[in-house]
Amino acid sequence: VLVNVTPAELANPAIDWLTYPNSITTLTDLGLSRRITTLDEKLETRCGSDDYAAPEVIMGQPYDGRATDAWTLGVLLYALLEARLPFDPHPGMSDTHRMRSRTSHRIARVEWRWVTYADDEGDGDPQKFMDVGLEGAMEVTEGLLKRARSRWTLDKVAGREWVSGGIRVEGGLKFWEEEEGQEVP
Repeated sequence: VLVNVTPAELANPAIDWLTYPNSITTLTDLGLSRRITTLDEKLETRCGSDDYAAPEVIMGQPYDGRATDAWTLGVLLYALLEARLPFDPHPGMSDTHRMRSRTSHRIARVEWRWVTYADDEGDGDPQKFMDVGLEGAMEVTEGLLKRARSRWTLDKVAGREWVSGGIRVEGGLKFWEEEEGQEVP
């Protein structure tokens, strides 16, 4: 994730991020992207970092690229919320369990939990998210970090109020482009 604004701008409380006219972040590293031409097309190439790969990719199964993109968005959202990856060993995990439970195994089992925003059982605590205005982020993240058959689609994510209501720019959001070393809206 590339941040398109300066740290000073991010820290400026006078900026209304809901109406900021340009994209604040850019998703990068699409070197392994592929156009999917049919609704039921399955991919088989294992690519990308294991930490962001969906269980079906880790297990070498044919997969729907749209569903694995949705999973990766869930991993990114979790990382932004928790400042850690969802399948890293969680704090308090014994060394024995840490050694037996590799990251790829936790991904394959979809074994993750909240840390900062956890209740006593490690589930997301809605009140902790509400206290900081991020209940929608919890809902979206939990909808994405699921097995493929029950994972939210990106269309469903786009339709959530937390996403659709998060940008209020007349004429739509403008994206930064790079032309001969210059950023232009």
